[in-house]
Order: sequence, then structure tokens, then C-alpha cells
Amino acid sequence: MREEDTSLSAYEFQWPIHKVAIIGAGAGGLIAYREFARLGYQIRLFERDSMPGGNWHYTEDETPPDAPIPNAPSYEADFRPHLPPENVQLPFEQIFNDVEEQMVLEVKRDHRSPKPIWNGLNATGPKFRELPWPEHTPIDINRSHLERYVRAFASYHSLNSNDNNPNISYNTRVERVSKRYDIQSQKQTGWSLLLRQFIQTGHNSYKIRWWEEEFDAIVVASGRFNAPNTPLIPGLEQWAQLFPHLITHSRQYRRPDEFYNQSVLIIGGSVSGTEIAEELNGVARKVFLSVRSSDESIHAAPRKMHLSRVPENVSIIPEIKSFHPLPDSEQGIQAGILELVNGSSLKGFDRIILATGYRYSFPFFPQYTNILLRPNETVPIETGRPQPLITDGTHIRSLHLSLFYIEEPTIGFINMNTGIETFLYSEFTASALAKVWAGQAKLPSAKEMWDIHWQHVNLDSTDGGYRRGFMALGAEKQAAMIRYLVGWLNQEAVKYGGHQVDELLFSLRPSMDTNVFLTFSQLNLPSDRCASFPF
Repeated sequence: MREEDTSLSAYEFQWPIHKVAIIGAGAGGLIAYREFARLGYQIRLFERDSMPGGNWHYTEDETPPDAPIPNAPSYEADFRPHLPPENVQLPFEQIFNDVEEQMVLEVKRDHRSPKPIWNGLNATGPKFRELPWPEHTPIDINRSHLERYVRAFASYHSLNSNDNNPNISYNTRVERVSKRYDIQSQKQTGWSLLLRQFIQTGHNSYKIRWWEEEFDAIVVASGRFNAPNTPLIPGLEQWAQLFPHLITHSRQYRRPDEFYNQSVLIIGGSVSGTEIAEELNGVARKVFLSVRSSDESIHAAPRKMHLSRVPENVSIIPEIKSFHPLPDSEQGIQAGILELVNGSSLKGFDRIILATGYRYSFPFFPQYTNILLRPNETVPIETGRPQPLITDGTHIRSLHLSLFYIEEPTIGFINMNTGIETFLYSEFTASALAKVWAGQAKLPSAKEMWDIHWQHVNLDSTDGGYRRGFMALGAEKQAAMIRYLVGWLNQEAVKYGGHQVDELLFSLRPSMDTNVFLTFSQLNLPSDRCASFPF
């Protein structure tokens, strides 16, 4: 659906947008449903889990499988699509009887993907604007309260798993998205989703159902904590192959008890690494936290804040240079030697936790994933092939406002930036998607969106280019983006109709600097062309 016109006129969609698919029922997907319902769209919400909540659905006895070391390729880093047998007519079902109970549970686990939160995890005051917390609610809210809170919001909009809403399909994973064409004109008229539903029919039985549904546009709200990232440290793969149960990813962590009286090495100095180190302190015999030095200004302040919470008796060590080959020993990894970048060595660890983050992965978009491109390579324009969304998984490419896929603007993304308050930010981004597709706001031409995007990428800058952190906002840019979106959408509403977006209802986290609202001139925003936001 690439637009050939190189003028600066508004982008013209090639078909009317009435029916929208939303992938994911976390906070962003639920808010997106509300915004699209508000404007009268036909909506279908697909969630691979058994209930709403996204990351806030905690499971004690069901943890994710071991993270692959080295990383799986981006096109299947989240999951490997499970397609129906060839040449079958959809809808199609496969029934599995007399299956070992453990196998049933593993199929269910792999389909729904347990979420990467632990029992003692707290979050700082996320909230839906229309569902405020009661007075005197503490700033730090436990995951159990958040899980119930998100489900309460879902129930308020009749989206909970027990509401029997025909527009919601739980236990349903999107396996493939493909273009839909008109038979006579052979022009694209929308999208077709291949869907797979897991249905447990007994302790030793289950069935899988596949079917297709057609849509005019797609909202991807599947989250960014699905595909674990593991570092490319020499020797780590050998250690993990020999003792996989001793080297785990932070997404598998649930409680500190299993690390009682052990020497634990945590790799990663961001949120998960520092908070797990804090929780293990006093339970484990000794805790080491390996932190990589970073000159990226976008990460400097948050990292300083996270590290300030680490107890003094947690030993902070430099980045690991290599894992020396393990000797033939029955001591697990205790005899293994780690070499640090400063030349020193350590050994004697019982367990290692990789708090090394996640990668972007959309297995249902294989046509927009290109693992062959190196960090700052692009697809030559003369080939006529689309610029991808995903390459190595460290970032998402080719987006306007981090929302609209420029190659196919009927594909939108919610909450894919880092350094944002997801409950808050999705209020405005979901409204932008809904209003644009309803014709109540206009995108710039494809040429102008690409110009803005390349300005953001800034391939000629030593600090620019596609890289880890490309999707990062942080407090100041989030606040500026919200003000920008509100100004743009309300200005467009005057011209094209629709409701005004109320900025006054949103508030910043108390710990944030409230004086962070940058002006359009500070951000180089042309006031006469609000849609040309360069971030």
C-alpha cells in the first residue's frame, strides 16, 4: 500500500476502515478497545492468555521455558507459528486425547506464554484515567493489586474473560497476518488473520482450532516483554548447555526462596536486575550484580535511580568479558571462572540470572522481518520491497510517531516505546490510531512520513542510527509527545470533526519532574504541520 505520490498532501487510505483487530489484552489493548468502540468501529480483540492483564497476569506454578542461548532469530523469538496442516479447509480442529497431563500443560504454557513478573514485584502508581485508585493508595502497588485492578477495568468495559463478550477471543494467538485482495480488481482491501485457539478439554486432552478473520486495520498491542534477550558473551552458551537449570532469564524468576543460601550472579543493571538483587539480599548467601557501563544519555538517569536502590552488601561488578570453559566437574558452575572487562576474575557462583531484557518480535509478520540487514542497513528503494519492521529485534523500524507502519499505515502499534508509563501513554496513542483511521485526523503523505523518520534515524550521526534504545522516550519526551498528540488531534478535530482529547485529565508520576513539558519550538515542531513530529 506504498503511496507513490511524492507531494506533501495528506495520506489517503486505499479502503475505508470499519473493522479493526486488536492483538493483545494488556493495558494498551484494553484502552485501544475502549477508544475504537467510542468511535463506532467493529472490533475483535485477540488474547493468547486465558484472561486480560498482559504482563500483570501472574502465575506461581507456571513459568516460561528456558531462554534460548544464543538468541532465537527475530522471526520466531516470541513463538514459532503453529500453522494448520496443508490443504485443510478452515475452520479446522485437531483433537488430542490420552495425552500425558504434563504435555497438556506444556502445550498450554507455550501457547499463552507465562508473563515475566514475580510475586514481590511492585509498580509505581500506574492507573487508568477513568478508574482512579482509592485515596491513600500507596505509590508502590503490588502486582496482585495491579492484576485485579486491570481485570476490574476490563470488567468495566465488559472485556473480562467471564463476560462472554462475542468480540473477545481468549486463548487465541495470531499466527499469521496476510494481505486480503479483491478477487476482481486484485487490489489490496485489508488484512486476513490466521488464528489458533487452545482449548483444554480435560486433564489429559485438548484441542486446537484454526480459523481466519478479515479486517480493515490492525492494532498490535502484544507487548515488548515476550522475546527474552541473552547477551553474546563468549563461553556463556557452553555453560548454559551443560547446566541450563542453573542459568535462567529473569522472566522465570518468581520468589527468592529458591535461592536461599546460594551465591547468585545477576547480569543486568536495569529494573529487573536491580529489583531482583534487592529482593535476594538477605535470602541468598551472596549477591553479585554485573552492570555494563553505558554512555547513552537516555539510560543514564534511570540506571542511576535503579542502582541507588541496590543494598550496600550487594557487590556491583563490571561487565563480563567471557565465561572460561567449564572443567569436567560435578560442582555445577561453581568451578567456572568469569573474566571481567577490567581484567579481574571471579568464580564460586551457584546460580546466574540473566536480567538482560527483551527483543522485539512479531512472528505473525514474517513478511516484515528481515534478519539479514545489519544495524544501519536499509532495503534499497529500487528493489520495491518494503522496509522491514524488525531486523535484529533491538528496535522497531519504519514507524511514524512510533505508531503507524509507514509502508502499511493500516497497521498500528501501542506501547512499543521504552521509558513510558504504559497505562498513561496508551490513552493518547490509542486515540490517535482511532481518530486517524476514522478520518478525524490526517497523516502526512508517505514521502513526508519517511522524511520525518529518516530525520529521526539520522544515519549520518555518530549518536544516531538504528540501535538499542532507538524506541526509548523517557519522562521528558513522553510528556512532550503527549502534549504534541493532544495538540495535533484537537487541531484536526476542528477541521474534520470528532471529540476533543482532554489533556488535563492526565498527571505525571509524583517522582517525575513536573516541569518537563517542552514547547513545539524546543522540539523543532512546525506549528503549521503538527504531524511532522521528528521523534
